[in-house]
Amino acid sequence: MATLLEKLKNTPRIDYINYLILLYAFTLSFPSEIKRVIAILMIILWITDKTKYDFELPKTNLFLFFWIFIGYSLLSYFWSDVSFQEALKYIKRYWYYLPIFVIFKYLKKEYFELAISYFLIGMFISEILSYGNYFAFWQIGLGKPHDPTVFMQHTLYSIFLSITAIFLMFKIIHEEKKERKIIYFLFFTTVTINLLVNSGRTGYFTLFITIIIVILSIYKTNLKILIITLFTIFVTLYLSYNLSPNFKTRINAIESDITNVINNSNYNTSIGARIGFWIITKEILKDHPLLGVGIANNINKKNEYIINNKLEKKYSYNKYLVHFHNNFLEIITQFGIIGLGFFLYLFYLIVNIPIKDKSIYILKISTLSIFLLGSLTDMLFYLNDTMFLFSFVIGIILAQYKIENSKLNKISN
Repeated sequence: MATLLEKLKNTPRIDYINYLILLYAFTLSFPSEIKRVIAILMIILWITDKTKYDFELPKTNLFLFFWIFIGYSLLSYFWSDVSFQEALKYIKRYWYYLPIFVIFKYLKKEYFELAISYFLIGMFISEILSYGNYFAFWQIGLGKPHDPTVFMQHTLYSIFLSITAIFLMFKIIHEEKKERKIIYFLFFTTVTINLLVNSGRTGYFTLFITIIIVILSIYKTNLKILIITLFTIFVTLYLSYNLSPNFKTRINAIESDITNVINNSNYNTSIGARIGFWIITKEILKDHPLLGVGIANNINKKNEYIINNKLEKKYSYNKYLVHFHNNFLEIITQFGIIGLGFFLYLFYLIVNIPIKDKSIYILKISTLSIFLLGSLTDMLFYLNDTMFLFSFVIGIILAQYKIENSKLNKISN
């Protein structure tokens, strides 16, 4: 016992943080309460470290503009109608992005592959539980046979499945060992099927569009591979529509919702409400185009517009919702064109981070694609589960860039 305590005492802080990063990766698809505790422990070990500022910032303004965006968000309180407590409640969610800094500073090179593998193992467990819900072997968490998610809402789970599928696809392409290639292919197949039997339509289109983007990134002008990819996607969607009742129901619902909007001006459906938010956003921006209505004030203005124009019946579902189900609309209504410009510039900076490692490069491209596309239909950058996932991936990208940049510096010296 004494030897164990001595060993624990002598273990460097950086190793404890790396163990926590692995645990964080493993639990990303688990309940928020678990990963929240792990993230807090990581942050405590970081801020209590005497060497917490002992690192070289990457040659990008990403960190600077992250804090500028948060500062601008707080500044918008002065033209918002909400209380200071409401503004702080809205802004405090950004702490979920702090693991980016921890992973960037502390993740060791030898833990990169492990961190991604731990994430995939955690996803595999979530997937097994999801299939159990689907086939009614059990009912765990939130899931039911018609919506077999487990620990998170189906839209968010579909984003996790999309990113997992893209990364596994890359593994299949570049893995040299036949046995591993088969394992990755089987895992990719089960993940894709799991996505298609779940009710998260956001995952459907983010995955298949991102596959095309990734293939174009890897093979550029190889027309044969692009045609094969498009054909495979078409066949997959065709079979899914005809073989998966869940998939067919969700796709048919899109047509039904849009028809209701066009023919009946009925916005009280999932798709209808999202269309309604575009209309409401247009009305809000008529009077507040540059600065928006201020932090956390867009919901008040949304409800005012509905009530003042006597649209309670047409927009009853929109009135009930507590955010705009679209990150870009949420940001532009609160912070105006200026705030949206800051937000989009952050992603421009991430895109321009040079990464030589192919797997991390594909992880960067696919994550950005999935998150930006998915943010057209939900609040991926403001919801706990996806914020934690984004922090993990961006942390790995920045840590990889730091390692590659330090190698270049050593060579030049």
